[in-house]
Amino acid sequence: MNDQDLARWFQIKFGFIPNDLSKYRMAITTRQYEVLEFFGDSILGFVVADYLVRNFSIDQPGWFTEVKSKLVEDRNLSKIAQSINLASIITIPSTSRREQITDRVLADVLEAIIGAIYLDQGLDKCKQIIFRLWSLDRIRNSSLIRNHVHPDISNNLNIENPISTLQELLAQYGISPPTYTDIDRAGRDHAPIFTIRATCTFRGRYLTADGDGNSKREAKKKAAEKLLLLVLRE
Repeated sequence: MNDQDLARWFQIKFGFIPNDLSKYRMAITTRQYEVLEFFGDSILGFVVADYLVRNFSIDQPGWFTEVKSKLVEDRNLSKIAQSINLASIITIPSTSRREQITDRVLADVLEAIIGAIYLDQGLDKCKQIIFRLWSLDRIRNSSLIRNHVHPDISNNLNIENPISTLQELLAQYGISPPTYTDIDRAGRDHAPIFTIRATCTFRGRYLTADGDGNSKREAKKKAAEKLLLLVLRE
């Protein structure tokens, strides 16, 4: 892959044009990415740990260790790498033609790219990309957390009634309840799909989230759940 195509790939996948392609060349080349992989692993661990500590009020250090390890394990990294077709840009030197692009290689190269992004674009851009690729703003109710933490903690994270929970949380800050607006109705008469938008102002920011469902009640609940997660991130 030539420089122009490689720069274009990063622009499409990550939304920026690299300043120094040499760092990314090293990151995607087997037998050359080890240092950047080590660096990227540390950055990824820091960003994930920082997010968990800031967003989950749980007095059990072991929980953070377990969830963080699941988020940054090779299996999860490999899935993320596959989702962006990372294998298409990995370079295997002519002296290593027998080497295969395994799940471990995909995970290592992804971490190396994170290291390269930090050196080339800075921490803020690096955090943005990690948040997007790892969907950190959606992990609160994800199976990744539900399946790999202590049941008591998992139950605490399960928002059974997000509508009332959101309203109660806003009330604690002296904020009016969220507004729910019917946005759309699609599908056939016997199987409608409703879309409802939930909005509120929190800490000076206007927050909005849409929810879909086969009934208005279900759509409202999903919208409230999404908006609640946005509020918890602030």
